[in-house]
Amino acid sequence: MSYNEKVLRQLEGLLSWKKSKKFYAEKLNITEDEVDELIKEIRSREKDEGEAFLKTSNDSTTFESLKKVNNEKGTIESTITIDYEPKNHLELAKLHKIDLDKYIITNYWSKVLPSGKFTSSVFSKRKTPKDYTADDFSKFLENYKSNYTPIPAPEMGLLSLVDIELSLSDYHLAKRYVDGDNDPETRANRFVKIAESLIHKVRSIYNINKVVFPISNDFFHTDNYQNTTTNGTPQDIILDYASEYEMGFNLLVDTIKMLKSNSKHVEVILVQGNHDRTKSYYLAHALDIFFKEDDNISFVREEGLVKATVVGNTFIGFHHGNCKIDALPLLFATHPTYSKWFGDATYREVHTGDKHHYMAKEIKGVRIQQMPSLSGTDRWHKDNNFVHSVRAALALVYDFKVGKVAEFEERI
Repeated sequence: MSYNEKVLRQLEGLLSWKKSKKFYAEKLNITEDEVDELIKEIRSREKDEGEAFLKTSNDSTTFESLKKVNNEKGTIESTITIDYEPKNHLELAKLHKIDLDKYIITNYWSKVLPSGKFTSSVFSKRKTPKDYTADDFSKFLENYKSNYTPIPAPEMGLLSLVDIELSLSDYHLAKRYVDGDNDPETRANRFVKIAESLIHKVRSIYNINKVVFPISNDFFHTDNYQNTTTNGTPQDIILDYASEYEMGFNLLVDTIKMLKSNSKHVEVILVQGNHDRTKSYYLAHALDIFFKEDDNISFVREEGLVKATVVGNTFIGFHHGNCKIDALPLLFATHPTYSKWFGDATYREVHTGDKHHYMAKEIKGVRIQQMPSLSGTDRWHKDNNFVHSVRAALALVYDFKVGKVAEFEERI
């Protein structure tokens, strides 16, 4: 497929979004004039594809077919006359040449003509994000080939080698703030810049062996097309469901690449939140597929609320924190998988989010640290007086023998 043909196909898929020419140009990295020319070409092809034609099927059954394709609206109208009545939607799709991976049949009907033949008509539309199911997503990922090329580890000088955890908890990407600051691009750029700033602070003193990077922890603000949390609580938003997902995926790809260029290994850990439990699982799955060619980027992403890792001789347990956090040390100490890690470690910590403010306490030698959030104040928090928290992100530094030795903070 030529470059122009590839771009034209991509534009066909975008037209159903009904965005501006500037939007299409930025998405495809072309000029608005080129977008104009491609749209003219698409409309020209629609006229050709809308013409009636006669065909003979593989079983020598002669039938007439009339097909109208509107790529801009993403619709196909098709009518055929055949010798028998189609049995189901799969047979209809085959006869009308509808690609069910890209289109859904919204209406169809058939009737017997006086000649004894059957006339069958279908109306189909191009799938939008809400039409895709989890099975569609899994099928796509099975054949997806990432263009990512593994990034080599940086050269290590004479500085001490440490592991770190990078915490940008509870980002709530699409949340509408009551005090402004509601530009999505600004939010995305801020996330990456703060992550970079924290990494550069650490690297000014240490060499980084491994970065532990918890994701989710309410990275997304909503979990579904109804713009609610996982449990159905409505939210005020600045981005729709699909746009938040795509922007979030892209900015985490950029962040993980940056982390890999500054360390030997990156361990991404899915900590599912109460706002985005379902969407964050799909996010971690997609990121894992994207980076699967890099053996030095690993994922802990199984579905579930409890995760853990070990850095040096320190056990770190993760939970979103929407629970009684004082009970979490015992939960990890008795966990069927993590209890051995917990028992073998010299130092033990539990890290949570959820509350959007910093807190640290110690219970029987287990440090519980509640991470701050970079997120601003929404209407619900303002109405309930949950305000004035310090907006911040953290980088926690761990020596292999003596445990945690430093903590860096970036505030806004």
